Amino acid sequence: MSEEPSESRRSALKVLIGLGSAAVGAVLALPGVSYVVDPLLRSAGKRERWVPVADLEGLSEEHPVAVPVVDEQTDAWTTDPAVRLGVVWLRKKGEKVHALTAECPHLGCKVDYQREDKHFACPCHESKFTPEGDVRGGPAPRGLDPLDTRVVDGKVEVRFARFRAQVAERVEIG
Repeated sequence: MSEEPSESRRSALKVLIGLGSAAVGAVLALPGVSYVVDPLLRSAGKRERWVPVADLEGLSEEHPVAVPVVDEQTDAWTTDPAVRLGVVWLRKKGEKVHALTAECPHLGCKVDYQREDKHFACPCHESKFTPEGDVRGGPAPRGLDPLDTRVVDGKVEVRFARFRAQVAERVEIG
C-alpha cells in the first residue's frame, strides 16, 4: 500500500514537468515565429508609394528630365531610409506633369532620351519610343510605363512602381 501514493506523486510530477517544458518551449518559440512571420505581415499591408522627386519649376515642357527616385526601402527585417529605387523621366505639360519609367519594357535596361532626335532609346537592344512613351521600333513589347504624378507645394511626387518586362500587357510588380 505504501507504493501507490508515491506512484501517483510520480505521475503528477511527470505531468507537471511535461506541462512546464511545453510552456517554456512555447515561450521560447514565440520570438522565432514572430521573426519569421513579421515580413509577411508587413508586406500584406503595402502602402501606396508617393515619392517626392523634383521641384515643378525645374521641369521643362520641351524635353523630359531624368530624376532619381529615392525613398525608404524595407527588405524583410532591414529598413534603409534612402535607397535609389529607380529613375523616372518627367515632362511638364501645362499644369500637369507626365512621368515615364526609365526602364525598357523589353529587358529592363535604362532608357535614354535623345534630344536631337526627340525620342527615347534603349542602348541595349535598340528599342525606340516617342516622347510620349509609345513604341517606335525594336523588340520592346509595349511602350514605356507611365506613372501617376501629383504636385504638392511645388514638389512633384510620383507613385513609383515597377512593371513586368517582356510582356505586352502592363503588369505592376511593386
